[in-house]
Amino acid sequence: MTEYSAARKVAARLAALAEPTRVRVVDRLAHGPLHVGGLAELLGVPMVNLSHHLGVMRQAGLLEDQKDGRRVIYRLHPDVARPGDGDAIVVLDLDGFLVRVRKGATPPAGAAKGKKKG
Repeated sequence: MTEYSAARKVAARLAALAEPTRVRVVDRLAHGPLHVGGLAELLGVPMVNLSHHLGVMRQAGLLEDQKDGRRVIYRLHPDVARPGDGDAIVVLDLDGFLVRVRKGATPPAGAAKGKKKG
């Protein structure tokens, strides 16, 4: 049986996922790291709103960030995310509770129709 303190940690991580924009963030980042501006553009979410969601997810240990000059690159935290198997592109291991992100749910960044190149 799961100890209460461990269950609280899992519940906090699940709560950090339990919001539509955050689910979309996980779906996009399952395809690889992105900088905040690119992620905001792909999701069609104002940067200030997205920054809030990313902060919640980072505090829950789901994401890690890295500075690249003036940009901040986000990725799924390697302690939580592992490569998927079968129909999953990535599996999030929340201390034994697994969340599978299916392949094909959303095309990878840059694959959207009408996306300008260059």
